[in-house]
Amino acid sequence: MADDNNPAEVRANHDPHGAPPVPDGDRVRRVTPTGHTPPPTTRQKTLAVLIVVIVVAAIAIGALR
Repeated sequence: MADDNNPAEVRANHDPHGAPPVPDGDRVRRVTPTGHTPPPTTRQKTLAVLIVVIVVAAIAIGALR
């Protein structure tokens, strides 16, 4: 490529804290997640129910006005 002779500081998209650039010809492969997500906790379930109750109450109040 044309930028191969330029110092790393002037190359496009240079990130000093990121991963090194992938060499030409290599492909980025999708990583499949390992393991399953844990089931929701009691607190998360309670919060979800509370949100649903608030939304239903707001719709009911709006309909009654």
